Amino acid sequence: MATLNEIAYDILTIMRPQLSDDTEIELSQIKFWIKNQRSLLIRNEINKSRTIDADLLQTVCADVECVDSSVCCDIDLCCPIIRTKKKIPKTIELHFKEAITRVGPVGLKGKPFSYINHTAVPWVGNGRFNKNMIYAFIHDDYLYVYSKDTKYLALKTISFRGIFEDPEEIKSYKDCTTKEPCYSDNDAYPIKTWMLPQIKNMIIEGNLQLQAQAEFQQADVDNNAASDVQQIK
Repeated sequence: MATLNEIAYDILTIMRPQLSDDTEIELSQIKFWIKNQRSLLIRNEINKSRTIDADLLQTVCADVECVDSSVCCDIDLCCPIIRTKKKIPKTIELHFKEAITRVGPVGLKGKPFSYINHTAVPWVGNGRFNKNMIYAFIHDDYLYVYSKDTKYLALKTISFRGIFEDPEEIKSYKDCTTKEPCYSDNDAYPIKTWMLPQIKNMIIEGNLQLQAQAEFQQADVDNNAASDVQQIK
């Protein structure tokens, strides 16, 4: 699978002969366009009720801490709940399903938590068969874990898996094995192979062409600035 650096360099190499010597394109700008087009294609594809492909998913292990369940920082309800220590990356917004596909223990054999909308929290765990279930939900960009069984409060680390708007955002988390950041632009980029030609065409025929035209028009204005000012006077 291609890396983000490889995709960006490839687009720049293809487009370079079509640009003037004065046109400057930052690689970071191309990467920004790639991320936007990737999100658009994924959103359109999955909103057609297609299944979520594993190539698009990223897994993160996050440390959690026990906090008070109050939404007001100056009010203590003396009611503990588990929350990730850091805000989690924003997920791609989908119409019919959540972009988070799993929340659970860090071990693959561990039973995943039940992922719910945060508005359902007051009504979960009250039944005979679900009183010991562990639930997970997102609120204010934090991932929370909750259960009526207080044993869950002993959790120190959880894992979550999903499709993130910007794959680069998980680099603030460490790989469990190497202790290195979970992501770099030289790692395999979470994208499907069939998306690459479309993204390249969208950027080359759209973003780069528009930027080149804008710079050409600006250069023309600059070259005629003196005479234009004289005409206005």
